Amino acid sequence: MELKAVNVFLVIALSACLVQNAIGMPTDSSAVHEESVVTENSEVLQAQEETVKLEKLNADIAIPGRVSCEYEEATEATVCQEHCLPKGYNYGICVSHTCSCI
Repeated sequence: MELKAVNVFLVIALSACLVQNAIGMPTDSSAVHEESVVTENSEVLQAQEETVKLEKLNADIAIPGRVSCEYEEATEATVCQEHCLPKGYNYGICVSHTCSCI
């Protein structure tokens, strides 16, 4: 009985070791893919340049009667306050680079 328990323990320990090593190895040779750091950096730079171009395009398109401001998220800006208070509104906020009067 004692020998059987030792054998079961050894089989379980050996199985655990083998499973741990099998999980860490790729199952396919195509899973191992290497890229150079230069390629990744150029992709990041290209994506940043595209976002800058889109921001410039959005800045060029202006709606008549709208005042532009510098904030993307809802923020109280002095430019918007100066624009909205004389019109009778309580205050002005900057949302998506455009003043909104409330």
